[in-house]
Amino acid sequence: MGSSRRTALRNILRLIPAVVVIAATLNTVSCNSNGGLFPEVHGGGGGSPTATATAGTGNLAFVTNFNDGKVSSFTRNTTTGALTHTGQIKAGAKNGPRGVIASPNGNFLYVANINDDKIYEFSVNQTTGALTPLSTPSVSNGNASGPDELAINSAGTLLWVTGAHNGTVTAYTVNASTGFLTKNSSIGGFNTPFGITLHPTLAELYVSDTVTGLIQPMSYNTSTGALAKNFTAMHSSDVNANTPAAIAIDGGGVSLFIADQVLGEVSTFTINSDGSLTQGPTFANSSTGNVPVGVGIAVNTGIEYLFTANQGGGSVSSFVVNGGTNVITPPVLAAPYNGPTGLVVDPQSAFVYTADKNDGTVSQSTIKGTCVTNICVGPTVATESPANPSSGPFGITLAP
Repeated sequence: MGSSRRTALRNILRLIPAVVVIAATLNTVSCNSNGGLFPEVHGGGGGSPTATATAGTGNLAFVTNFNDGKVSSFTRNTTTGALTHTGQIKAGAKNGPRGVIASPNGNFLYVANINDDKIYEFSVNQTTGALTPLSTPSVSNGNASGPDELAINSAGTLLWVTGAHNGTVTAYTVNASTGFLTKNSSIGGFNTPFGITLHPTLAELYVSDTVTGLIQPMSYNTSTGALAKNFTAMHSSDVNANTPAAIAIDGGGVSLFIADQVLGEVSTFTINSDGSLTQGPTFANSSTGNVPVGVGIAVNTGIEYLFTANQGGGSVSSFVVNGGTNVITPPVLAAPYNGPTGLVVDPQSAFVYTADKNDGTVSQSTIKGTCVTNICVGPTVATESPANPSSGPFGITLAP
């Protein structure tokens, strides 16, 4: 295939709507400063504050409550975007649940608890989203590993989790019938890995390190999930951008975006045809005090948007992506939010949801709504019943 045809194909593919679910924070800005935070999902891949692409309609939503050790379920009206709380259930130790991700078929849900080193396994009621622990309710990720963010492949057969405390990424196989996880192998050499997501077509996984500032591409074995650092880890073109959080990859798999929690800015990378990364430009956010964590991508009416959940700024930034890694600044700012951390875009690219850690709610916003701007602030719903403003929502994901 000639270079012009490859370029044309990549440009078409990048317009495929992508959903990324992501959430994360460094220890200094996490819920009550008790731990880190991050999930990113894409192409079936990452989950929870870190982010997951939803292949279905996204009629269910799930949110982790970091402070009181619970995970909440919601139904979602796919026309209005409205969320209805349907229940909450324990997901391990308090000050622990962060990353959350659903299997692509929506039958199972997994929650990473950074405090007790376990991944919790649930079956999902397809009508209400109500969660039931599996007969083996959890699996250990290893003593003092600090499981944080999750990613799952589009087949629902492989799952990965970042270990914030021991600097690892661990691979699991998933029994598609029972939902049970089986630990296979771990790869180390990270400091504090957080953001995690999959390439939509290549057998490549990307992990961000919130201390070194590096983004590490890794190939994976499609049977076992075993990881290999097959390409050089890349740093933002800004040498001072050392605290990246969640990762977003566009639907065509040609561009990678990540925001820095200290600088606020968005760093971009070109994803080469082999999965390796090339540095792109950086773009200023609305403020250096934004502390962006979750990120997401949507394609609405032919326009590609990049969203950042600004935990420190109490806002969501909306950038227009004008092809490849060219981001138009300044972003449009939507506010107020109350400590938005995890962020997810629905499969229809119509709504943005954030887990707001400071008041125990989920915020719903509309892309190109009646406010006649990129993103319009909408209603909120409590993550628990009775409402608990101190629940500390962290990760959020949608499921078919």
